[in-house]
Amino acid sequence: MDNSRIAPLSAPTPAPLSVADLVELTDCFPIGNRVDYFPEYQPQMTMQSIILGYEINGHLVYRQNQLESLTTQQRGQITLHSEEKQHTYSTVNSFCLIVPAKAGEEGKLNYPSKAALGSLGQFRNGNAISLTARYKNSGVVTVECNVRESHQPSEGVYRGHRLAMLEVVATSLEMKEQRTHHRLLTNVPVIIDALPALGGQEAFLVDFSELSVQIEVTPESPLLATAEAGVHINFSLKLEHPQRTFVIGGQIIRKSGTHIIVTMQEILEQEEFRPFELMDALDVKACLLQHPATR
Repeated sequence: MDNSRIAPLSAPTPAPLSVADLVELTDCFPIGNRVDYFPEYQPQMTMQSIILGYEINGHLVYRQNQLESLTTQQRGQITLHSEEKQHTYSTVNSFCLIVPAKAGEEGKLNYPSKAALGSLGQFRNGNAISLTARYKNSGVVTVECNVRESHQPSEGVYRGHRLAMLEVVATSLEMKEQRTHHRLLTNVPVIIDALPALGGQEAFLVDFSELSVQIEVTPESPLLATAEAGVHINFSLKLEHPQRTFVIGGQIIRKSGTHIIVTMQEILEQEEFRPFELMDALDVKACLLQHPATR
């Protein structure tokens, strides 16, 4: 963490964040995570960036491992640790996501989009920026920001690079799931292999998207006792028309009644698991669309 502080601005003070809000934001947008963004509510101008750090109450943070050790919520307080000192806060009056201000992404836009950005680009002071990222528990989350400032540090790990400070808009902290993919409602049998002691458990695939699936198990299934968030399971999907079998592995992200939601992470191919990719999701989706139970 950089011990330097940034000077306060004359702009209106934003609404403070709770410690819980801060923890949720840093969990959804960790340092080093790639994100998509677009300026001034123009999604047709979506570009990619990366979270380089945070500004918290004027302190600059560039190391996620130090942040992880300090974000344990105790009595509504958060402590920023550095090598020499620590700072404890119960209220977050200032929070920014730090991203590169010049990474060449704008060069990939078409001419009309480049012209719309103007000579100062997408990170001119006061510009609105929408950030989206995939999150383990919510699929795709979004948060609205305003550009506080763009500057080039003269020292530190990013000296010589122009950085943009994106101040989070407190009212956007609902971070609702953006379902960018159409979900299929279906009712197809699957076999779940969670723990060796349980053996194969019969269940039904009832909801499918490119990111996750929802599986319904019977109320008496012993799987319900072990189906907690973080548990890894494999499920086998056997289709007759076309004759295809998919064995997919993933992690349970939540449970609701007799339904478990699983994010797909790997797929069996030639007796070995490999990472689950978009092409695999589209393959499964195309096959499910041929099933009479899919609607």
